[in-house]
Amino acid sequence: MSDNVIKFRRPEKKPEPAAKKPRGPLPGWVPFAGLLVVALVLFFVQGGSQPT
Repeated sequence: MSDNVIKFRRPEKKPEPAAKKPRGPLPGWVPFAGLLVVALVLFFVQGGSQPT
């Protein structure tokens, strides 16, 4: 009798492609870090701290 029973087999799902996560807002320290980098670049372009 058990020979006539069809066993249910769950169909295999294909893995979903990884969705790109939307970027959130920038952390609060990023603008300050950018300003610091710009200030340092300007400082060294103008000659830096040269002894007189």
